[in-house]
Amino acid sequence: MKKDQPLNIILLGDPAAGKATHAVYLCKKYNMFDLDMGKELRQMKARDKKFADKIKHTEGKGNLTQTNIVRDILKQKIFSIPKSKGILFDGTPKMIGEAKMVAKWLKQEGRAKPLVIYMSIPMKETVRRMTDRKEDFAGKFGKRDDDNSAALERRVKYYRTNITEVVKYFGSIYKFKKISSNAPVPKVRKVLVGMIDEYKKTL
Repeated sequence: MKKDQPLNIILLGDPAAGKATHAVYLCKKYNMFDLDMGKELRQMKARDKKFADKIKHTEGKGNLTQTNIVRDILKQKIFSIPKSKGILFDGTPKMIGEAKMVAKWLKQEGRAKPLVIYMSIPMKETVRRMTDRKEDFAGKFGKRDDDNSAALERRVKYYRTNITEVVKYFGSIYKFKKISSNAPVPKVRKVLVGMIDEYKKTL
């Protein structure tokens, strides 16, 4: 890895696969900005009631947030985060159009190609984790109005349909790794760190 070149990672995965848990650790270890779309959206909802109502309508159907909103946030962050700091895309982008724009903007900014990692868990485990999860983890997520089994399964199916295109696209232009995160946190973290350290050697 070139001296002082920041590392960029796109950390994707099934809902509740552990992205938030590992993102906090990885950002601290590798000096990356945690670009967590869920957190960004919650902050916007807290500031703007009309925006909150609009997002609530989308969430109630178990769908992903409107892509124009997500794109605006992604672009603003990519072009405003200091180049001395890497970026960890924490569970985003989820739509193919967003993915193509992220690749374009990263190239325009002259940033190193990111390592793309997909964390996978069975749907039953997703539903269990999201139903039981705490209200908040380091400000990264909270309970949603549609955190019930039926809506959760719709969200997972809808998500996987869209993320398949994103994974295929990123896999064609970046280094891509997939891991099972249906294991204890320390074990998954060890695998993630090993992958990242190995990738750093190629930069």
